[in-house]
Amino acid sequence: MANLEIFMLGKFMVVAEGQDVIQYLGSSKKKIELLAYLILNKDKNITAFDLYEMLWPNDENSNPESSLKTLISRLRSNLAAFDMRNAIVTKRGFYSWNDDLGAKIDVFTFESLCMELQMATALTNDIEEKFQKAMQLYQGDLLPNSSLDSWVVPKSMYYHNVYLEIVQKYVQLLVNDNRHSDVVNVCRKGLDIDAFDSSLNLSLMSSLLKMGKGKEALAQYNCTTGLHYTYLGMNPSDEILDFYKNLIRIEHASGSDIDVIRKELWEEDDGEGAFICEYAIFKDIYKLNMRNLKRLGTSMFIALISIDAMDKKAPDFIMLDKIMTILGDTLRDNLRRGDTVSRYSPYQFAVLLPTVNHTNGQSVLERVKREFYKKCSTSQFVLNYKLKPINMEE
Repeated sequence: MANLEIFMLGKFMVVAEGQDVIQYLGSSKKKIELLAYLILNKDKNITAFDLYEMLWPNDENSNPESSLKTLISRLRSNLAAFDMRNAIVTKRGFYSWNDDLGAKIDVFTFESLCMELQMATALTNDIEEKFQKAMQLYQGDLLPNSSLDSWVVPKSMYYHNVYLEIVQKYVQLLVNDNRHSDVVNVCRKGLDIDAFDSSLNLSLMSSLLKMGKGKEALAQYNCTTGLHYTYLGMNPSDEILDFYKNLIRIEHASGSDIDVIRKELWEEDDGEGAFICEYAIFKDIYKLNMRNLKRLGTSMFIALISIDAMDKKAPDFIMLDKIMTILGDTLRDNLRRGDTVSRYSPYQFAVLLPTVNHTNGQSVLERVKREFYKKCSTSQFVLNYKLKPINMEE
């Protein structure tokens, strides 16, 4: 059989002489699943029992052998129309894909390339072409439309991780050569596959900073933290959260005239209300306040404000993020300029309240609560808070 190509990454296509065989298998999902399983396990002899368990899990069929033979016979008939009569081999009670057909299978070409590239120590022209070919081959997760989670998911995760490892390897070699423009391009391609990968996000932001593109680095920071809160319902890694301070430091490292600094600080004053900042900055403000408590003889309280689901079930994180945006605006508008607010987790804000006592601190938070409920009409979530003093000896 000449010119047989099989694509399993990001789609499932069996192309024989320019025609996609899958389109001619009709609406039979079982035929497609059987074909995919045989191809992906082409180096194994598969028993009839294994095939039946894979195709009809938990199905009590009185004659499973007959059902399987009928399905295989029909699939063979379909493949024969494309000169693939011997695609499925039967030998001593085992079934297997006929590797003698010489099919080009993207997933195995990809895996072979990645194993070779893991040993690379420098970017020659040949090595770089192979990196780019491996990234091009990986068009998405393995068999994305397959319903056979029990066997597809672990294999899909394996190839997904192999892809990320090889992209990270490529990025590291590019960083070693100070090719930051190429790092940005490769990271963005990698993040098209996995937008949450911390290593690629950090490499992208770092290279943007080294290229003098601080605004783009900040935009990427905001994008990745937002994705984590909204779609994963979790905090980004500590490395990503701490990157914000790096970004600010590098952006101001060149030095300025004092009048330029005064003008910049004045223009960046965001007006009335509490100061909203990233958690990395929040921790620095906390440390600064702690140093001043004893000297100034003042008190400070910390509040943790949480949004909880009424039914105690896992929340819809997209809806939760909208609610958290409303809460953030409410905190900014109803606290003082000297108060500091930061998002602590997908469903919590931390607030520093200097120069308050427990009584008026609670009054402040009750006011926030009332204003929040005026703006947020949903009954799915409830606002709770805790208020505690910060002791100087802590």
